[in-house]
Amino acid sequence: MSQGITKIAYAADVTLITLSSLPSDSRTVASVLTALSDNGVNVDMISQTAPQGGSIRLSFTISDASLAVALSVLAKLRQENPAISPEILPGNCKLAFYDENMVQTPGVAAKLFTLLSQADIQVMLITTSEVDISILVNGHNLSDALTLMCENYNVEPVETCF
Repeated sequence: MSQGITKIAYAADVTLITLSSLPSDSRTVASVLTALSDNGVNVDMISQTAPQGGSIRLSFTISDASLAVALSVLAKLRQENPAISPEILPGNCKLAFYDENMVQTPGVAAKLFTLLSQADIQVMLITTSEVDISILVNGHNLSDALTLMCENYNVEPVETCF
């Protein structure tokens, strides 16, 4: 079986938000995501660490255009829960790599991350499913990452909206 990728999509102008030391119960995560949704902020690439000492770390992405609203929402939540202290990193891009056979093809992630590491492209966030690997990289790496992936997978990337 090949270690191929059949589709590459990307979105620019993405902000990474990380909330450290949140209580490990699901209520806090639910309240954060609900408050953002209720205020029209679309959340993507959600990643949570395993609980350690009763706390978790939650990272997610939003569009750079939604940052002001998200900061306002998080400030209100922080008044109720001081553990909500966001780390904000705007100006990133999301790249999504897809292949319907990925679930049964060993080595897809290994090849992808080897290529990125050889090009010194730092990955800040990873989310996956059975058929896709999504990564977040600094916006200044977008062109290099797309060129690298197109050369190695012979696939034309498609820009997506956030």
